[in-house]
Amino acid sequence: LAAAWRWSTPGGALLDLPGRPSRSGVRSDGLEGFARTFLAAAFRVAGADGADPHGWLERYARGLAAGTRSPGREDTESWPLILDHDVQGQPMVESASVALGLRLTAPWLWKHLDEGVRDRAEEWLRGALRHTPAPNNWYLFPYTVAGFLESVGRGDAETAAARERARELLEGWYRGEGWYADGDGRAFDHYNGWALHLYP
Repeated sequence: LAAAWRWSTPGGALLDLPGRPSRSGVRSDGLEGFARTFLAAAFRVAGADGADPHGWLERYARGLAAGTRSPGREDTESWPLILDHDVQGQPMVESASVALGLRLTAPWLWKHLDEGVRDRAEEWLRGALRHTPAPNNWYLFPYTVAGFLESVGRGDAETAAARERARELLEGWYRGEGWYADGDGRAFDHYNGWALHLYP
């Protein structure tokens, strides 16, 4: 985490790790740097019952506030919008890491955010509920977002629908003995042990 944060933007919303940009572009890559390291920090802090001697949650709270201030804008900190998988899909993937990180650290991070930041974070996350995922484990990203929103008292018909849709698909993908196809047919890969078990 310390090594990754050397590459953060001034407001901490994006972590622009070195290397060639992905197909999704530099801004999406920066969000990925934030979201994936936040997930690591969240597991670390939650596993220590909230102990955070390095002050990671303060950094991620600051980045969350900066990234959601004006999503979609081409400035130094703004997160990209969550759109359909075939338009600008990668932010939907990262929304699940952000939501899971927030859920794991809710007593120590979410609970202490300003109401305005919580509202902006919710609005950004709801992009995952309002756009079309790829026809595979991606349906578990809105499911994870919905589960987080419900866990902090922000659930509604939209979150319930996202969770029900994902549960129905997951049941159809089950092949027995812990195995799930990653979508229709015989699509088995490493997401069986990662997304398909972890996110639900």
